[in-house]
Amino acid sequence: MGKSKKNSRINEDNLIQIDKKKCIGCTACAFTCAQETKVAILKEVNNGKKTVEPKQGTFGDTGCIYCGMCAAACHNKAMNIRNDLDLAKQYLNSGKYTVLISSPSVKATLGEEFNLPIGTYVGGKIAPSAKKLGFQNVFDSDFGADISVVESGTELVKRISNKEKLPMFTSSCPAWVRYVEFFYPEILQYICTSKSPQQMIGAGIKTYFADTYNILPTNIVTISINSCAAKKYEAERDEMGRNNYRDIDLVLTTQEYAELLKENEIDITAIPDEKTSHFMSGYTGAGTILGISGGIMQSILRAVRNYLGSDISQVQNIKFSSLPEYEYIKEANITLGGQKYKVAIINGLKEIEKFLKSEKWKEYLLIEVLSCFGGCINGSGTPKIERKSEIIENLCIACGTCIESCPVNAIEYNGEGRAEVQKERCIGCKLCSNICRANAVKMECYDKVTNNLLEKDYIRSRTDCLINIDKKSIRRISDENEMLQNMYKNYIGEPDGVKANKLLHTSYCNRSSQLQNKISKKRKKH
Repeated sequence: MGKSKKNSRINEDNLIQIDKKKCIGCTACAFTCAQETKVAILKEVNNGKKTVEPKQGTFGDTGCIYCGMCAAACHNKAMNIRNDLDLAKQYLNSGKYTVLISSPSVKATLGEEFNLPIGTYVGGKIAPSAKKLGFQNVFDSDFGADISVVESGTELVKRISNKEKLPMFTSSCPAWVRYVEFFYPEILQYICTSKSPQQMIGAGIKTYFADTYNILPTNIVTISINSCAAKKYEAERDEMGRNNYRDIDLVLTTQEYAELLKENEIDITAIPDEKTSHFMSGYTGAGTILGISGGIMQSILRAVRNYLGSDISQVQNIKFSSLPEYEYIKEANITLGGQKYKVAIINGLKEIEKFLKSEKWKEYLLIEVLSCFGGCINGSGTPKIERKSEIIENLCIACGTCIESCPVNAIEYNGEGRAEVQKERCIGCKLCSNICRANAVKMECYDKVTNNLLEKDYIRSRTDCLINIDKKSIRRISDENEMLQNMYKNYIGEPDGVKANKLLHTSYCNRSSQLQNKISKKRKKH
């Protein structure tokens, strides 16, 4: 199973890369890592020039979870997710059967790279654009999401029946899984064993599709477009394959795919819509919403209610409320099979450490965790949003800290002696916002095309795109996907059965001993 170390492309020094020549020392990457994930693997260094580096030599040794939020925060292209376009081109010219797989988030974000309004649906543009590049076939990983929901839902029902390993944490986010492997290995048994949608459909293509069309799996190249660096890492994990081939051969971020299209002068706005493969195609609304925060929870509960014969209409209107003392964690009360339970949604990792240490997690039946705020539609590989600083004048205390610290000299004193941002110079590094003691700086999002202030939150716009697909779908429960039913009937057998476990489930690894970060080790023991 898996591939040899000789052929492995895993290199914890290059999945996230720092170009110190381009670094301006704003430390936006380090602030974001510390504030948004609480992992805090970066430190500021000054050897004649202020820049950053991992605290313990390599990203892996310091406990990087490969979410890529550091790269997303960098607007000077100094901190980057590894670019795999050269390898993608090699695969396209290899003579092998090349397959493109597109995640739900791509439908809501790719258009931004082609100057379309944020949240524009471009699902019909992915297949024709891929075929212009030379791909022989195109699949939606929404189908893989439906598989994931069926397997996860079945696993949850079994855990309820056996009264074991509850609560069940979701497993679709590889950054979250890696976080647990490093910092909380004692709860690994509570993570759902179902693979992520990306790996589900990859396994399906290399087995079910390959066997049906009599193609050797080693002659198929699967390239996935996804939203973050962690998906690249996930595809390269040793357990994500079998018989010396991998479920997914390569992952490109949405930004990389857009770059590849532009290099080939392919404008998605100028090509007609086209559907993806007729085989392992079709997906439910439940499959699509896995790209947003709360979507995995919603989809699994729809399936579980279906299995238990409960009123499915109840799950469409679950009311989540904020948890006291937590800003980014919500909970709800549900009824399954006549029993009352609590479920929780964790939106980003900002509060996960506090939540796990409190042991409050033991109160729930199902807990959804996504590392990126808003879900995959806000992943580090999605199109970057233009940000500018804005000084709230009545809060400014005229201390001059932001003016002295701005790496691009975008802040000056105005006629009244207070700080004022020169928008044309501001690069949105957030240093002023991060260091302002009076909280007088806020970050505003702008439309890259019009340069106008966004009237609607960009995460909301992207989220609404996928929610609208779900609402318009004829089928909104994953196991009602007819193509999926055929796959189980003709090839897989029972969900969470012998063959399903072999192809569609995985295991996790206690990586805490790999950490060299003494601070992280101490934190875990608290």
